[in-house]
Amino acid sequence: MAFEDELGLLGFRPAQEKRDGTRTFSLTRNRYLTYWLHLPADDSIALFTWEFALGEYMDEYGLQVGANEPLNQFLFPQVDTEVAQDMAEIAKAMERTEAMFAGMNFGHRG
Repeated sequence: MAFEDELGLLGFRPAQEKRDGTRTFSLTRNRYLTYWLHLPADDSIALFTWEFALGEYMDEYGLQVGANEPLNQFLFPQVDTEVAQDMAEIAKAMERTEAMFAGMNFGHRG
């Protein structure tokens, strides 16, 4: 099975193909969290990243971020993750992301 077909089984969908052959795939994990996978044309190391619609999420709780433009407030990782073009590696990156979010407790006093 081709790697792109495996990505489809996981839920990733093609989002963009650049002139240099880089292909971008996205997976909407839930209403707020989207995973992105950037595959270079030469089948080398891919980049895994995510975006979290922080403004929309906080809006659900009657809270705001900054000037309260919920459609334009996103949370991103400081550094994208390099992953092999391998389903197990991509699944691990997704699991680490979800574990990080599961460990967040906005009411915790540190």
